[in-house]
Amino acid sequence: MLLPLLLLPWAWGALAASPPVPPGSLTLRLLKTTVFHNASSRNVEGLALVGDLETHSMNCRTCEIRFLQPWAQQGLTPKQWQDLETVLHDYLSKFILLMNKVVKAEDEHYPFVIQASIGCELHPNGTSRHFCDAAVNGEDFISFNVDEGTWVAQHWRKLALNSRDFLNQDKGTIAMAQFLLRTTCVNELKSFVQYGKESLARQERPVAVVFARAPPPAGTPAPVLLVCRVTGFYPRPVRVAWLQDGEEVGPGGRLNSSGILPNADLTYQLRSSLAVGPGAGHSYACRVQHSSLGGRSLLIPWGHSRPWGPGLAVGITLGALAVAAVAVVLWWRMRRGHQDVPPEEPRA
Repeated sequence: MLLPLLLLPWAWGALAASPPVPPGSLTLRLLKTTVFHNASSRNVEGLALVGDLETHSMNCRTCEIRFLQPWAQQGLTPKQWQDLETVLHDYLSKFILLMNKVVKAEDEHYPFVIQASIGCELHPNGTSRHFCDAAVNGEDFISFNVDEGTWVAQHWRKLALNSRDFLNQDKGTIAMAQFLLRTTCVNELKSFVQYGKESLARQERPVAVVFARAPPPAGTPAPVLLVCRVTGFYPRPVRVAWLQDGEEVGPGGRLNSSGILPNADLTYQLRSSLAVGPGAGHSYACRVQHSSLGGRSLLIPWGHSRPWGPGLAVGITLGALAVAAVAVVLWWRMRRGHQDVPPEEPRA
């Protein structure tokens, strides 16, 4: 069923459960999403990314590959790109015909969405990881175990089981998929890293601010929620931690994070929050660690970290009394001055 889809080196859609990339590693991910409205209407989108940088897209009506980076065409010769477009057009046509037959044979219904992801991950020590996954209507469907050379169903529905059995019978396709993932993908990733090293090495420093979100009214025992908003950083890996009296707050129910989210300018943002008990008398700060900071950390203290304690309250009270005393003395002197001035002689 998914045979043409799973062979395409440029036709993959990302699954939501993709594992995080280790620091210093780089990934070539080839994505494809196909929406089948009915037997004669569909939308197909293809995209390739090196790391989180979009490098290629595909117009699936003509199977024309578009180069989204000035160096993205240098990995292959013009003839190789043209041959790849021809292969894509042939496989995509077969894939659409096969899917329509499967829907009819398995009594499936339109509309439905197929997403898939294939690629490789290159680690700093020279080792690599390979992945090949597919999903139907947002649910994990089937994946390829590259090391063992077998397809694995991700759930026990009839459609996934039949697809697994069908694909595992084609040993030639399994060998080709292993070669594409182990050799072709890794070689292309190394080539893109060489030609696009300046773009891939881009560094943008984070900007951070700390504030209290919706502080409770006076006398309310509810905790204060401190928020650290970090934005504008690139590349994606970042570490945000909270410090209480200079010591890092460990994981637990007090901490919450939005996860790393994209910005429109190809940078990232993150929000981390910390629940603080009222009247705790501690100091708090948000610490940001990112590769663009050159080994240093960005430390943002909360401007109202220390609530008023008894000593501070006494000091403020004495200060207010002193100001009142000065005001009384000035008033008395001004009044006495007016009394000492003799009245003016009446004019003729």
